[in-house]
Amino acid sequence: METIIKNKKQVPSFSTEQIFVNSDEKRYNEVYEQVDKSIEELHLNKKDSLHMKLLFEESIGMVKAITGDFTAMVWAEKYDGESWLRLVGKTNMDIDKKTDLMSVSSTGSNALAVGFMGKVRDFVETGLLSYDGVMKLQQKYSGYGMGISGSYLDTAVASNPSAFTGFMWTMDDYKESLKKGHGQPEVTACWEELEKSIVGSIAKDVVVGVEKDHIEMAFIMAT
Repeated sequence: METIIKNKKQVPSFSTEQIFVNSDEKRYNEVYEQVDKSIEELHLNKKDSLHMKLLFEESIGMVKAITGDFTAMVWAEKYDGESWLRLVGKTNMDIDKKTDLMSVSSTGSNALAVGFMGKVRDFVETGLLSYDGVMKLQQKYSGYGMGISGSYLDTAVASNPSAFTGFMWTMDDYKESLKKGHGQPEVTACWEELEKSIVGSIAKDVVVGVEKDHIEMAFIMAT
């Protein structure tokens, strides 16, 4: 499967079979059986195998939590000194669904984006909206989008909405943005939340790309 997120340094020495995931809850026992088989094929040590299984579970859990139907393919790649968990998926998100989600709380998205992966999910859901949809959220919920990514909107497209193509986010960039705000109570809370999260404690980096209805994620782990 062609992917947007690339490992520019090398090609994988091994790739597992791609596992199909959708919103059919009845298939999940089968999905996790395939996950176990894929991890065995990577021939990782016991600790790294456990960590890879946790990353599989976190990534699948995140797309399950996205509003609406989705389809995704997940698989793992092995490199020299690294293992990558890859996820490529498609889903639809419209402004009405997102507004309904946020309307249950007077504070908007921050109350719904609980935990580090909850914030990543919120970023993905917002990235699936059109430029006009994101603008409507920012107008209704003052400052919406400020948080995990700094800003969901690329300021370069503010005067040219047709140039809007999507979003890209990395955990490395997120960490750097938190370091710049060192000492601020909100930043300290975000840093502690990241360190306590399963993904934050296991992955050396996470890359997320969203373009139209296309989602792509890479969880990078040192092995």
